[in-house]
Amino acid sequence: MSSSKLTKIMNDDKEFLFQNYGERLPVSFVKGDGSYLYDQDNKKYVDFLSGIAVSALGYSHPAYQKALHGQIDKIIHSSNLFFNQEQIETARLISETSFPGKSLFVNSGTEANEAAIKLARRYGLGIHRKKYKIVTFTGSFHGRTFGSMSATAQDKIHGGFGPIVPGFIYAPYNNRKAIRKILKNDKHIAAVMLELIQGESGINVADADFVREIFETCNQKGILTIVDEVQTGIGRTGTTYVHQHFNVTPDILTLAKGLGGGVPIGAIHAKNFLAEHLPYGTHGTTFGGNHLACAAASAVLNEVKKKQFVNAVDASSTYIFDRLKKIKQKTGYIKSLRGMGLHIGVEIAEEGKHLVKEALEDKLVINCTAGNVIRIMPPLNINMKTLEEGMDIFEKLILKNGELYENTSNKL
Repeated sequence: MSSSKLTKIMNDDKEFLFQNYGERLPVSFVKGDGSYLYDQDNKKYVDFLSGIAVSALGYSHPAYQKALHGQIDKIIHSSNLFFNQEQIETARLISETSFPGKSLFVNSGTEANEAAIKLARRYGLGIHRKKYKIVTFTGSFHGRTFGSMSATAQDKIHGGFGPIVPGFIYAPYNNRKAIRKILKNDKHIAAVMLELIQGESGINVADADFVREIFETCNQKGILTIVDEVQTGIGRTGTTYVHQHFNVTPDILTLAKGLGGGVPIGAIHAKNFLAEHLPYGTHGTTFGGNHLACAAASAVLNEVKKKQFVNAVDASSTYIFDRLKKIKQKTGYIKSLRGMGLHIGVEIAEEGKHLVKEALEDKLVINCTAGNVIRIMPPLNINMKTLEEGMDIFEKLILKNGELYENTSNKL
């Protein structure tokens, strides 16, 4: 039963907002503490979603709060017409934790990918005259603006919007033979853009040999590599950036989500030789990288770069995967486990939307993507007590639904 507070919120939502997000889950969170969320009636939930991999430091993190409060007391925004010390510091931290290069700040992951597409095309057309095509992969998700939507190799994302932006080639993910043929035969390719773990398509992890072949071939042919780390960056996979797991360095890296810890910010970070290809007047944003957003990002990066921080992510990941493997041994309801760090997918035997609602009733926040893959993405600094509490709820939920599923299947 909905409380009177929630009923009013739900009615107001329908009256004043576009309904493009469909049926929202029946809760309105009003505060957070650590890895817990509290709803409109002050009920407490374990957060295994972190705002879709955004709240990297959870809620009420002391250093993060101090940075934001301190920045609010000084200045929030001045525009990119002026020097911005917070922006410079964030760019320095990205260079230190990824690879030497230059950063350009925007407001979201979609905008970061849009900027990366523009940079790759401008480089390809400027240096090589006729290179403008960008290879992306089936199951990818790069955003919802026209360029990033067109880069996304999913018909359901394109539907109803008319002609998409031309110049994208969709290759099958993890298929070495196919990408080898494409890169060999098409002389107009400027860049290859990929997620090393496809989040929206069900936590699909790239094969190491597939990644190695792409980077080796691109390096030989002067084709740029773009790694979309909007969801996997900033400690999510147990290293600061997921490309570090694969021992590759992209020409362009795109970031957002966890970078700001909840304050909207996105960024592209590119090798130094590419900076000259976005000169004055070629790209810009009013809000991108403002003082507040960059103060937030610097606070997050200063935490994530600590060795003990990523060690804790590894420990939490090991615990979750160990628990999941034991649960899988008890039921055929779990079909597969995949992911890295705290970017985890649990494939179940049926559509998982109802499981998300049931978990919410049990005071656990999870998510389902690709129809039947439950995503577990808690705050990176979740403590073991909260982790155990959440996994206890999840185990009971899986075993209960597994039994129901098996009974129904047997009857059929």
